[in-house]
Amino acid sequence: MKKISLMFVCILLGVVLLGEANARQASGQPEITTGKLVNALRLLNTHEYSYKNENSRFADRDQMLSYLRQKELLSRSQIDLENPKPYELAITVSSDGMHYQIALQRPSDMNDKSTWCKTAAFSDEKGVIFLGQAIDCEAAPR
Repeated sequence: MKKISLMFVCILLGVVLLGEANARQASGQPEITTGKLVNALRLLNTHEYSYKNENSRFADRDQMLSYLRQKELLSRSQIDLENPKPYELAITVSSDGMHYQIALQRPSDMNDKSTWCKTAAFSDEKGVIFLGQAIDCEAAPR
């Protein structure tokens, strides 16, 4: 009897976990991990300098996406940089074109607590990549 009960519990647990995995896939949005955020920022930082070498200034978001598309480099990113749903990509350049800031973050929805503590990635022309979360969020697992 104990073996049958244990087997039933295992099957039930498997069905629940499988249903949760299918629900995540059904949303149509692949999970964006911290590693994918970091790799996307590395790609953008690297090609900001390539762009600057060719154009004597850093690129804003539209210029960078156009540049990556032209060089056929968009596919190297693990995140669709043109449409990084549910994240948003922002690249801001100073008026003289000598400084930039990149943010890849998920907008928070005040009515959806699951969006409040998602990791975001930030960088600038120094090339240091910062990961951050909103205050009072538990640290993301590495």
